Amino acid sequence: MITENNRIRAIIKQYREHYKFTQNEIAKLSGLTQSAYSAIEIAKGNIDFDKTNYIAQAYGIKLWDFINPSTTIPEIKNLPNATRAIALLNKDKIISIAKTDINLPERIMTILNSNKLSEQFTSSDIWKMLPIEVRDFIKTTRVTDAISREAFRNVIAFTGQKRGKEKVYQKIK
Repeated sequence: MITENNRIRAIIKQYREHYKFTQNEIAKLSGLTQSAYSAIEIAKGNIDFDKTNYIAQAYGIKLWDFINPSTTIPEIKNLPNATRAIALLNKDKIISIAKTDINLPERIMTILNSNKLSEQFTSSDIWKMLPIEVRDFIKTTRVTDAISREAFRNVIAFTGQKRGKEKVYQKIK
């Protein structure tokens, strides 16, 4: 299950990746050190709302609007001047998703919690429900590796059956 801290971390990272900022760039824009910013994004401890507020201000957004899941990411033209300048420089930068953390376990958990999978499913079924930009860079074997880890042992179980070469799983109730 995604905790509130992890949900906010995902928003922080989503904004940064949307504008193709490096951690260092957004850290400087928010007045934080790169290590302080990185600690927020990679889940060391609880969310620090003062630091999160500084990050929100770098995007020209109030803290509540920043962490509100229904808020949309502002257009570049609506960013503060310093942030807009860097975003415009980064606009055409190509970033390989393979070099970024795609949060595959969280994405899989979201799919599992969506109740859109059939009662029994394979790694391919999960893979097909991932966003296209993720599917373009990973194979179903990466989904298989992720769901075989300990984090999913209390969530899904192997049924003992196979569909072709793939194991068939089901959610644990």
